[in-house]
Amino acid sequence: MAVDPSSSLRLCRLHVWPNYPGLGFTLEQAPKGAPHIIRLVESNSPAAAGGLRIQDVVLQVNGEDVEGIEYEHVKRNIQEARDRKGLIELLVCDLTNYQKLKKNGIKFNTRSAIIMETPATIPAEYMNMQQRTPRTCQINLRPGDDSFGFEVANGEHDTGAYIQDVTPNSPAALAGLRKSDRIIEIDGKKVNSDLSASILDKLRKAKAKRTVRLFVADTDTYQYYRDNKMTLSSRAKTR
Repeated sequence: MAVDPSSSLRLCRLHVWPNYPGLGFTLEQAPKGAPHIIRLVESNSPAAAGGLRIQDVVLQVNGEDVEGIEYEHVKRNIQEARDRKGLIELLVCDLTNYQKLKKNGIKFNTRSAIIMETPATIPAEYMNMQQRTPRTCQINLRPGDDSFGFEVANGEHDTGAYIQDVTPNSPAALAGLRKSDRIIEIDGKKVNSDLSASILDKLRKAKAKRTVRLFVADTDTYQYYRDNKMTLSSRAKTR
């Protein structure tokens, strides 16, 4: 099946928020000649609000082609734009479609990119979210539903998993699941250190049962618990 480039490219226009440190994403260094990839998108960040996704391939930074360009050069360009408090434009493509386009020799048409932009200030819904508190999300399919309404991205080194996106008004959204949440448990069983493929398999089996209970943490909560060597468990008393 042919790949439609127009459905693959996004131009993410990121604004710096006065009350948020940084842009909220981590750029992973690729082998020489390969494109650099977004490794993590922080919860409730400018990057998350601007449509950036985990495992996005970065093609341009502020109009400059950076495919195969040295990592430090790309990183410096992003940092300089951020420090100027200006707009940072990232032209990206998800990794799967990038690989298909390259394999089929299809050129990227930058004019076809879907434009997504971070609001100039942090949204109220981000400000009102409870801080450093892991959550249990009981997700049940309703009559007529054929999906929980969320996508998953592999964690670092294909271990663990993050919520890539949540469809508005879906069972997942109604249960409180959010973009960039780290999956800690599935139906009471810890999966945080499992292979990403194993987690996806567990979610497929849960879909067949039309119900799943996810214990999750946003990226700040997840890092806070790790840094302080605290136990992340649905059975533990949380702060």
